[in-house]
Amino acid sequence: MNDRKYLDYLSSLRGGLGDLCVVKCRMAHERVLIAPDSMLPVVCRFPEGSYKRVGLCSVETRAQRLGCSHTMARIKLRAAIDQLEPADDADRTGTSVLRDELNFLDNEIHLLDHRKGDAEKALARVLEEPPLGSHGGHRAPARRKLRMAEQDIQDLERLHDQYVNRIGVLRDKVVAQMDRLIEDVTGNCRSLADDRDDIDVMP
Repeated sequence: MNDRKYLDYLSSLRGGLGDLCVVKCRMAHERVLIAPDSMLPVVCRFPEGSYKRVGLCSVETRAQRLGCSHTMARIKLRAAIDQLEPADDADRTGTSVLRDELNFLDNEIHLLDHRKGDAEKALARVLEEPPLGSHGGHRAPARRKLRMAEQDIQDLERLHDQYVNRIGVLRDKVVAQMDRLIEDVTGNCRSLADDRDDIDVMP
């Protein structure tokens, strides 16, 4: 790939990074829906024992959110990192700071999504329990179990906030390094153009 084509490719990657955003959604798509009339979790017929969730954001929204577990946005970030830290330029230990950070966050966000889903399901089951010592009537869960289930969810949501902050910092680092790389390649293109002009005017 010549410098001009490489510059066009880098500029395209850089443009894609500008569309990426960090949003602290707290993985709201995993939240179980509550029926307004009964204040109980909405149960799904299939699969058995499951609950209706808020559901995923639109494809367009997810495509821009780096902290989403169901996104392709991190692929754009990875493509840019590949230009900044090519495998053959890795140091002797084979480490890559940007790539390692992205791999860590990518894995942790996927794992956290499953943990959040399980925690929301556990809360829904607590909400379905009748009060201790009662026989029918209003279904209010035991306060302690409810607080613990809600606390588990809040802890996971705060952890997701931390990952979103970290991936935002990572994105900013990649953008800054991409800008410097584009400047360098642009300078090379100009130097080559100047050299050609000198050759053309030689007697």
